[in-house]
Amino acid sequence: MKKWVTTRCNADFAMIARRYKISEVMAEVLVKRGLHTWNAMDMYLFPDMDAMYDPKLMKDLVKAADILKEKIAAGKKILVIGDYDVDGIMSSYILVNGIKRLGGSVSYRIPHRVKDGYGIRDYMVEEAYNQGIDCIITCDNGISAVEAADKAKELEITYILTDHHEVPSDENGEIIPKADAVVNPKQKECKYPYKMLCGAGIAYKLMSYIYEEKGDKSYQKELLPFAAIATVCDVVPLEDENRIIVSNGLKMLADKNDIKCVGLKALIDAQGIERELSSYDLGFRIGPCLNAAGRLEDAKIGLELLLENDISSAGKMANELVALNEDRKELTAAATNNAIKQIESTNALNDPVLVIYIEGCHESVAGIVAGRIREKYYRPTYILTDGEKGLKGSGRSIPGYHMQQALLKCKELLTEFGGHALAAGFSLPKENLEIFRKTLNEQCNLKEEELIETVTFDKELPFKDVSSGLVEQLKYMEPFGEKNPGALFAKRNVIVKSVYMCGKENQIARLKLMDDGSVYDAVDFRAEEHIGPAIEERYGSGVWEDMKAGKCGQSIDVLYVPDINDRYGNVQFKIVDCR
Repeated sequence: MKKWVTTRCNADFAMIARRYKISEVMAEVLVKRGLHTWNAMDMYLFPDMDAMYDPKLMKDLVKAADILKEKIAAGKKILVIGDYDVDGIMSSYILVNGIKRLGGSVSYRIPHRVKDGYGIRDYMVEEAYNQGIDCIITCDNGISAVEAADKAKELEITYILTDHHEVPSDENGEIIPKADAVVNPKQKECKYPYKMLCGAGIAYKLMSYIYEEKGDKSYQKELLPFAAIATVCDVVPLEDENRIIVSNGLKMLADKNDIKCVGLKALIDAQGIERELSSYDLGFRIGPCLNAAGRLEDAKIGLELLLENDISSAGKMANELVALNEDRKELTAAATNNAIKQIESTNALNDPVLVIYIEGCHESVAGIVAGRIREKYYRPTYILTDGEKGLKGSGRSIPGYHMQQALLKCKELLTEFGGHALAAGFSLPKENLEIFRKTLNEQCNLKEEELIETVTFDKELPFKDVSSGLVEQLKYMEPFGEKNPGALFAKRNVIVKSVYMCGKENQIARLKLMDDGSVYDAVDFRAEEHIGPAIEERYGSGVWEDMKAGKCGQSIDVLYVPDINDRYGNVQFKIVDCR
């Protein structure tokens, strides 16, 4: 059972409510988002483009821009090298499209997930040299590729590095590749005010500077939406400048007929999205289709779609990506079910760290499966499958367990590894699997209470205090995402008056809940994970089945998100957890 917590704060909610003409409930939610000054609240509620930081503040950005302008003017061949995820695809699109619109001669190279692995390699630089490339620019990668930068210097290729990942370091300090310009706000010497941009955000800042110098504002509609998609999909915090990027990018995508990119419009059409796009659509509908290309085929397919100008060709390519994503979903579901069966049929949950080998699992979905198992059991999870040489694995973690450091402690068992606190990738000889599992668990210092997930809600709020006006005000918080979840409320001891199961797999519970004498509509989209187990925990085995048969009247505590029912227009309560 999850642990529910809320935070207390002292603020004049009435004054905040008067200033912004909102309810005191909304004011309290804003304060609990860490908005403790008028300036912070203004920037959050009004994320205007004018509040974007000056690109010139980013170390080496002007130098990189000057190099690019010089190469474009001289007609030199420029090569963009990105990455195979959504951020890499969008970063590449922003640079390729941006340079093309400036009249530059530009091509691209997206590494293959299996054949090349992550990031630029020295052999890619040699390939570029043989193709007559004069200038290479990386995006969403490169900060760890010292050998590639050295190779470029050796071959006298101009080398611009743009990246957003952590800068490697040793006892002597940062290890920065010897490029002609290194644009990464996470360098210690970089004074840029915001450090958490994704790769596409940095590519956008570079191109925005060049276009602003020309007095050309068209780059915003041409390029900002792609930075917005990458920002959501790369799960960087939706705060500060990232919030501005996503908020305004979504506005530019609001009218599908106004979208200039034929390929993106085709991908939206292929999924039948008719309403305005939300951050959910970017993260869970658009992004996964582009990611599926890199997982199952080749990520360059996604970039080719975005660069396609023929409507018919773009439509076919978009449909292929949607089909690939459906294949990816099936592979993921099968591997996840396999992992669950292994866990449930063994004593795996006696260990604080889950290490699961899945024979036949496509290596590209191992990370997704690890995330789902981590979510279900709230354990650090490593999913392994067969690679070309031994086993390959992906890990997803929980707070309190630093995955990259855990792998470092057993590095002698691994052939390679990398990652950070909450995610990692690695490979190892198959014969090391059991000792790997044993070592990770012996070295794990997680306490029992750390294996209980904590859910933070905003406040306990009776259903009667939720109006359609409040629901509309809560939309001011959009776009939702990392570090900016939607408002979440609690209510104890509501009475379940009726249960109606529906949905493709009968997984949705439509509920009538009584609170303080009145009956309200509620819905639990994952009833067998939320209200079902909570009822069984509180009242005993079989009671949930009885309730589905009509024997209701039990009380339950709920965490909920208020919403407007699309069909009837009334307020309804989306249940996200019960106890």
